Amino acid sequence: MTVPRTYRLRFTAYIAVLLAFLVGVLVLTYRSSSDLVLREAETSLARIVQQLTGQIHAESADLAERARMVRDSTSFQEYLFIAISLDTDPEALREQYRRQFGWLQIKRSAVLSKSARVYAGPEHRDLVKALTTRGLHRSPKAGQFYLNGPRGLEMVATAPIFYRSQHLGTVALTKTLDAEWMNAVRRITGGELFFVRDGKIAISTLGAEATGRDFPPASDRMTFGHDTFLVRRLPLCDDPDVCRFYLALSQTDLTGRLVAQRNLVLAFAVVGCLVVLAIGFLMLRNFGAPVSRLAAMIGEVSQGRFPDFPRAPARDEIGFLWNHFAEMVRNLRDKQEELAVVHRQLEKQAVTDALTGFYNRRYLYDIYPKLWSEALRQNGGLSVILIDLDHFKSVNDRFGHPTGDKVLVHVANVLRESCRVSDFLFRVGGEEFIVLTHAGIEGAQVLAEKIREVLERSPINEDQFVIRVTASLGVAQAEETDGLNGQTQTLARADKALYAAKQAGRNRVASWQAPRLVISKR
Repeated sequence: MTVPRTYRLRFTAYIAVLLAFLVGVLVLTYRSSSDLVLREAETSLARIVQQLTGQIHAESADLAERARMVRDSTSFQEYLFIAISLDTDPEALREQYRRQFGWLQIKRSAVLSKSARVYAGPEHRDLVKALTTRGLHRSPKAGQFYLNGPRGLEMVATAPIFYRSQHLGTVALTKTLDAEWMNAVRRITGGELFFVRDGKIAISTLGAEATGRDFPPASDRMTFGHDTFLVRRLPLCDDPDVCRFYLALSQTDLTGRLVAQRNLVLAFAVVGCLVVLAIGFLMLRNFGAPVSRLAAMIGEVSQGRFPDFPRAPARDEIGFLWNHFAEMVRNLRDKQEELAVVHRQLEKQAVTDALTGFYNRRYLYDIYPKLWSEALRQNGGLSVILIDLDHFKSVNDRFGHPTGDKVLVHVANVLRESCRVSDFLFRVGGEEFIVLTHAGIEGAQVLAEKIREVLERSPINEDQFVIRVTASLGVAQAEETDGLNGQTQTLARADKALYAAKQAGRNRVASWQAPRLVISKR
């Protein structure tokens, strides 16, 4: 006969085993002696020390992760690289650091360059000194150590900062095991904590009465008043002069508390098992539906979909978990939309010139085959107008580059006003512009002459000077023999026409009409 392996049957069996175990523990407990209770207390102390040490190491690992968050921030890497390269005032970088990482739950932080210049945290001189003494500002590896800080033992996590494989410096974050942290641990473990400096108690959870007292360095017991404490050192690091952190449990209180707690726990264990048994069956009956709904939602998310899940009444933990997960999905959906917007902005920045807003050379080579294909489908033409400003170098030399930028912006505005909406405008060099138009060679010549005339009639007033801008223009038409990727040949013909216009005296339009050049007369 096969017994069905249901969860109800399994749960009942687990409860029966638990009850049997508790009865056996009850019998053995009553046969134990005070020595056994004391040994259990010492074992408990060792276990608490181990758990507390693990907790501190976990907090140290979390601190290291936060340091890596700072290290891996692309924007902060760029800010630090600029600050170091230009040797600027560190205050701007410190303000950026505060805005970007002020939310990190840390006590102190510092950012040092490889040359030991402090870009963040200059007020923490002891921390900066510890970093430079250990040479961590030049180390390309992350590190951790403990510092005998002003408020207690201080965990320090460091992470090197790189920008494009160039080592810039190091960021250091700290967390202090101060009196507040020690009191929080005391509430959890019930033990007393001591931080010893120079053989005396510097900070403790016993208050001012213990501060300044001598601490026996090699004893596992310590007496305060009428109470004796079991003492264990926390093995946080190998340097005993720095990591002198101790946990102590009151032997008197611990022994009495263990005995009382043992009896109380065993009494409640029997009643608790019966209650757990009843609650367990109720949970098995009422747990299935919300868990199934939650599993379905997780399945949607695992497949990359972020649907809109309605909030559920938070009457229990499942409802609370459901609402938090729904909120997380909504946030992920919002972040996905934000990333899409940022991605579109980055794509636009990658193909446009920052000064004029025109497309750049990269986009010219991307869009040319598409425009040529469109022209072939519509039996139209595709012409290139190559524009080069005359004597632009003399403008920069005489008036300076800011004025030269104004001239380029002025030329860009003239091109926008002169060209059609369907034309594509590019800035491909310092003073070189390109217009792609679907007009034939004659229409492109007319447009080029219009641009030349407008530029000639539109001087720029700069302070007490009038800057007259002229340009030489070369026009060429794409040929079917060039192929879809024939932009190089078309641009080469336009460049030859431009060179001819310059040779003819500048401020002219020249066009390549195979097999000869045609230069317009002013």
